[in-house]
Amino acid sequence: MKLNSGLILTILVSLTLSACAPKKEGPVVDEKPVEVAPVVDNTPKFPYEGTNLTAQQLRALGINGNPLDEKVVYFEYNSTAIDRRSQVILGAHAYNLAKSAGTAVTLDGHADERGTRDYNLSLGERRAQVVSEFLAANGARSNNKTVSYGEERPVDSAHTEAAWAKNRRVEIKY
Repeated sequence: MKLNSGLILTILVSLTLSACAPKKEGPVVDEKPVEVAPVVDNTPKFPYEGTNLTAQQLRALGINGNPLDEKVVYFEYNSTAIDRRSQVILGAHAYNLAKSAGTAVTLDGHADERGTRDYNLSLGERRAQVVSEFLAANGARSNNKTVSYGEERPVDSAHTEAAWAKNRRVEIKY
């Protein structure tokens, strides 16, 4: 018990002495405060309408520049799910289309060569329809026409995963 009391007393004395010690300050160069002009950053935080992302965040998604320049969204194998990158691109298009009501939009759905012709036509149509619904849900008031080409119009005719990934897409035309 004496050991604990001595330890506590030592800690208290140390804290008291350190609190009373004079504060050390850095060297004084001039007694007058120096006024620093504020740095004004004129770069818009959200450079593109329809996105709530900075240019750096867009680049992290693989979008360099204006998302409206991106006219193609891609899909995973056998999927109609819209990934985050595509959501940003489609959100910008929806915003743009909402400002210009009545713009005719054609959404061309595509699939890779795997699967039957009928299945790929159906998959391309579902992809185009999902994009159309996303645009409408995000404010686009346009005349969307969906078309499916299935596997009939590949961008890359190679028989590799990289080529198939390019072919699983919806092209936005307006």
